[in-house]
Amino acid sequence: MTSRTEKPWISAQNKALERGVKSLDSAELLLLICAPHRSAQNGRTLALERQCLQSLSQSSIGEFSQIHRIGIELSCKLAACLELGTRHWSEPLRRGQALNDPQQVRSWLRTQLRDRPREVFACLFLDARHRLICYEELFEGSLDCSEVYPRVVLQQGLRHHAAAVLFVHNHPSGHPEPSAADHALTARLKQALGLVDIRVLDHFIVANNEITSFAERGWL
Repeated sequence: MTSRTEKPWISAQNKALERGVKSLDSAELLLLICAPHRSAQNGRTLALERQCLQSLSQSSIGEFSQIHRIGIELSCKLAACLELGTRHWSEPLRRGQALNDPQQVRSWLRTQLRDRPREVFACLFLDARHRLICYEELFEGSLDCSEVYPRVVLQQGLRHHAAAVLFVHNHPSGHPEPSAADHALTARLKQALGLVDIRVLDHFIVANNEITSFAERGWL
């Protein structure tokens, strides 16, 4: 609980440290960004390169602070800036929204999965008019693979009364091309879902800023 004398940004900082920066609302993120901090902490200047930002998105604030040897206040500021920018540039997909803008879908999926340290397999379940029912991350694996069970995908499709589905998974290695296993899995899933009249519209692979589409390549 925040005391009467406690600065508002201290509460936001504590919440970010305990629950992660994604737990903060936009007002709390702005509080962190505007909060004072000690300059030139440990005399170290942080180079904000792609690798550093990826580390920030994959680590807790405390871990990031230790890895890069900068203070908690500056680490919180950087995490808040990255999260606020992510929210601004990635308009969320909403239930009932017609997915008729491929670039918006790609941008959102890239934001969700680009910096994940492990491979994640997810589904966007759609109704007969290709409106979003829900997005679900069903499986998480290691750096280069995740075990995907078609039975579970089928169960979830039936549970949501889906008429169509989009698959997506990431390649933390940064290589955007699908493996032979990716092709085989897509074929198995398409066959299984076809038995209950759920159409597979596409399978996306997110690798850094690149996205590979099975449909665009003529693989579906």
